[in-house]
Amino acid sequence: MNTTSRVLLLLALAGLAAPLAHGQTITVDLSEDIIDINPDAATVADLPGPDGHISFSEAMIASNNTTGRQTIAFAIPASRWTYLPWYYPGRAVVHTVVGFYWRVNDEVTIDGRTQTAFTGDTNPDGNEVVLWGTAIYLNADNCSVFGLDNSTVSVNANNGLVQDNTAMGIEVFGGSGSLVKGNTGGTIKIDRSNNNIVIGNTVQRVRVLGWVGGGQPATDNRIGGPGPADRNFITGMGTWGEEGYPGGFAVQIFDATGTTIENNQIGTTPDGLQQGHLATTAGIAFDGEHHDTVVRNNRIAGILGHGIGPHYDGWLVGTAISVYGAGGGVSIVGNAIGLNADDEPVLGSVTGITATNYYLGPVQDVTIEGNEIAGHLQSGIAVGNTFSGVRISGNSIHDNGGIGIDLVTSDFKYGVTPNDPLDADTGGNGLQNFPVLLSAEAGPGSVRVTGTFDSSPSAPFTLEFFAGPACDPTGYGEGEVYIGAGSVTTSASGRADFTVILPAAIPAGSFITSTATKALTGDTSEFSACIAATGGACPADFTGDGLVDFTDYLAFLNLYDTQDPAADLNGDGLVDFADYLEFLNHYEQGC
Repeated sequence: MNTTSRVLLLLALAGLAAPLAHGQTITVDLSEDIIDINPDAATVADLPGPDGHISFSEAMIASNNTTGRQTIAFAIPASRWTYLPWYYPGRAVVHTVVGFYWRVNDEVTIDGRTQTAFTGDTNPDGNEVVLWGTAIYLNADNCSVFGLDNSTVSVNANNGLVQDNTAMGIEVFGGSGSLVKGNTGGTIKIDRSNNNIVIGNTVQRVRVLGWVGGGQPATDNRIGGPGPADRNFITGMGTWGEEGYPGGFAVQIFDATGTTIENNQIGTTPDGLQQGHLATTAGIAFDGEHHDTVVRNNRIAGILGHGIGPHYDGWLVGTAISVYGAGGGVSIVGNAIGLNADDEPVLGSVTGITATNYYLGPVQDVTIEGNEIAGHLQSGIAVGNTFSGVRISGNSIHDNGGIGIDLVTSDFKYGVTPNDPLDADTGGNGLQNFPVLLSAEAGPGSVRVTGTFDSSPSAPFTLEFFAGPACDPTGYGEGEVYIGAGSVTTSASGRADFTVILPAAIPAGSFITSTATKALTGDTSEFSACIAATGGACPADFTGDGLVDFTDYLAFLNLYDTQDPAADLNGDGLVDFADYLEFLNHYEQGC
């Protein structure tokens, strides 16, 4: 903490050191948990006790027995920091061996920032007060906890506030409407609690847990939010079994309804450039019965559990989002999955998104839309063989080791699944057939694609089209750039011929691939075989108007003079006279 911040904090907190006669602030000045007041009846007016000091338990007793809201502040001299100084250097460790009195039964603020204002920033890695020995249980509404370090708090009522604590364990159990903001630590757990907000934290994992069988689902909780300050950095947590197999997660959703996970960075170090934990095997793990979950605009990367000895050394396991359990209504929209903070596809999992079979039946109504899914060792998206209605639309899927979309067959086979007559086979998404592309012609501002499509008879389908600089090694997909969609309805014999004109400009040499989605069910196919597009956007059309004319000549001269790489028309890495001749060639041909 710099000097200016320390002075501002001191001024802001000066009012918290008001005399006890005001009845609002109780200042703890003792690390030892000594109680020499009546624990059943003592109030603020009875402080301090005969020893002339106030312990934390005494402050809690007096606050619980005094009407109205009190603030518990700290001003413990460094000379009294005698408990565990080697383990918590630079901190006042307030400890108890009983813990019974660390339960809040009346509205209170516990403010560890006051200790920082009293003795200064003596712990550069966090705050200056540790409450050690048991958790603080906030059993009253509207309680707040600020500025603690290496402590545990459990909010067991409504409208709690837990903010700006370091190395904390935080639980919200029951009640509703609490805010957990700006903390660092291990786990934030929302347990059978509703309408809570978790924002701006840097932790290892977040759990949202309900109990549907007991009539207590966790409902309408929000992890993150749309603004930069709302973002949580959730680095992941995991362990290795005795055989060396890794297991762990960053975010868990269990028996929850209406959860929103938005704009978080999940699975990486806070800078977004490295894997967060080598035993984390799931970025967002769905389990139990969950409904109406939105996973939106997150960066999820670095989810790759590394096995160790004695038996799993060299094993890699992990998926960025694991859709498992029962329920329905999962929306995965606008996320970057497998990309680091520089948008490089270098922090992928084994699979980007998996819809995994569950013994009580698959999740219903899953939508995967507008995500970038890249850099994974196997497929971008894998749909288990009991799933149907997984709608996959408008994603950018590229640079994965396997195929972009993999529909698992009924006998658990992976890889490209060939089309079949009338689409009668079974497996993930009904093994929906994909289109067969016959031609793709790229003009200045559009792409014309023709093809055929065979599937179930007399049914409407949406066909989506994608472009990319290369075809997948399998010859199918992957689908890096979404360029548009069209609609077809199959005949009574299950066939549809199509020609679509897509309003997109693509580079010369691009490859085109496509998917089909059955309109009535949402079943999306794997990617079709890709074909090379003829034509393509002219590299000399700098204005993008479909013409190469004098305005492009002026634009080229400006780029040429400034040595802009965009003027490197012959692709040799230089901007020189050869590029000028190349431009004249395009100009003469009117490309």
